[in-house]
Amino acid sequence: MIISKLKIDNFRGITALEIDFDQTTVVFGSNNTGKSTVLAAIQMVLGRAVGRRSAAFSEYDFHLDQDGQPTDAAPIKIELTFKETEPDDWSDAMVQQLGPVVGIGGDGLQIVTLRLSGRYDEAIGSFVSAFDFLNPNGDPLPANASALRRIQQIVPAFYLAALRDAAREFRSNGAFWGPFVKSLKIDPDIREEIEAEIAQLNQRVLDAHTGFDAVKARLGQSAQLVPLGGADDPVSIDALPSRVFDILARTQVLLSGVSGARLPLAQHGEGTQSLAVICLFDAFLDARLVGEYGEDAVPILTLEEPEAHLHPSAVRAVGQLISRLGGQKIITTHSGDLLASVPLKSLRRLRRVGNEIDVFKIEDGMIDEPTLSRLDHQIRRLRGSILFARVWLLVEGETDEVIIQEAARVAGIDLFAAGVGCFKFTELGIEPYIRLADALGIHWICVSDGDPAGQGYANTAVGLLGGKPAQDHIRTLPAWDMETYLCMNGFGDIFEASASPQKVAANPNPHAQGTQEYWQHLVNKHQPTKGKPVRATQVVDRLDQQGAASIPPFLVDLANFAVAKGREGL
Repeated sequence: MIISKLKIDNFRGITALEIDFDQTTVVFGSNNTGKSTVLAAIQMVLGRAVGRRSAAFSEYDFHLDQDGQPTDAAPIKIELTFKETEPDDWSDAMVQQLGPVVGIGGDGLQIVTLRLSGRYDEAIGSFVSAFDFLNPNGDPLPANASALRRIQQIVPAFYLAALRDAAREFRSNGAFWGPFVKSLKIDPDIREEIEAEIAQLNQRVLDAHTGFDAVKARLGQSAQLVPLGGADDPVSIDALPSRVFDILARTQVLLSGVSGARLPLAQHGEGTQSLAVICLFDAFLDARLVGEYGEDAVPILTLEEPEAHLHPSAVRAVGQLISRLGGQKIITTHSGDLLASVPLKSLRRLRRVGNEIDVFKIEDGMIDEPTLSRLDHQIRRLRGSILFARVWLLVEGETDEVIIQEAARVAGIDLFAAGVGCFKFTELGIEPYIRLADALGIHWICVSDGDPAGQGYANTAVGLLGGKPAQDHIRTLPAWDMETYLCMNGFGDIFEASASPQKVAANPNPHAQGTQEYWQHLVNKHQPTKGKPVRATQVVDRLDQQGAASIPPFLVDLANFAVAKGREGL
């Protein structure tokens, strides 16, 4: 039983949002797009005790306008819809236990929709909240507290925040550590034997350290003022916990530090603590979940930034660990490595435009499966970083990729800060990347060469505009290719100096020096094989030496245009 859809109205920074989930879903986007609020909304519904009298929401949970007051704010509504993934996915016993709150969706699959709402009640002058089950039409069903308790037992939600504090999570009352230390499975006879041995050891410690005698004597005098029981010796001191359950409650995990000394987890770095908490959750699911929640329990893990405090190699390891966890996983991240570790169809990108938040995903039929598989491979190769961009500059070759980004840097144009990613598309072709960009709400710009192949790419891009203005998405180099354009704009001597004497002798340049045809012939007929990266580096060195004034105008205009598109809607 998994959450198939979450709907939020007027909760914190979100006025309206609807997002669907898979077995594993990774939610990403810029800061302040509501990622943490999505996780908090799930925990508000599934992590709240049934029948608690206090209001579920605080004043700051209500969505407030600039000068708004919580008492005037629109009601909060958080709806979770659970849905079968296939017919008869839910057991008959579970459906029977949930009773009338189970409905049938339009596709014939069984669903349960639970809503938590909150508002300010003028009549009583206080905030109130309510749980409701809804029928498939969205209408409230009669109150059913037993079904609510059962839902929270079947799908227990666990939230791991980005700041994972091992000192807190490994306490005896911790959600994951507590069940281990509180489970007393020691034979009573053995327990008595252990406690007797502890008593003897405790007395040896006290006999060796007599500093407590004065304290014990003074405390004993209090028996004259306050009844302390009938014992002849009403005061005792335990240097060691005297009972087994006291010892277990104080159990702690120690890890070896760089010096070899074993230290408590709380004394290690934040990265080690973060990883330890995730591993603890894994152990809890494997060993204690059924005992705590029952055989039907399917946990929902809402995990905020699992990459927090971790080295990139550790992030990849955590990604693999999370993929093996049971239950449903809903994860937020700022890590390209983590994005690259899950299928593209499991991604949900949030983008804020003004006061609204849009959700983007790859819908069924948007991209065929073979192409999607190839895109998955490319995203893994690029380590997912391009998915965080707001604008894609899609270029034909490695030289274009290097020159465009470095020219922007020399010009003082920060592509990265504006959310502009630049990479070559030729390994897959232009169409897969455009379809992926459209699916994820990323603005794309096709930068094609002026040769016939480039014109073909531009024509393909035009066919995928879907009514969008061509001037916002298509840019064509005013030359045969990037190298020819550079030669036409002051960098020709670099390519002349690198020309292969053998190729020049075999195929003399028939064109007048300085013409576009001359440079085109020089670039395509006279250069050494695989020499383009070297020439690109030399051009960048020249740009660094001569400064922004030496940058060809097309490159400056392109960078400024991409930055402007990246800042739209911010």
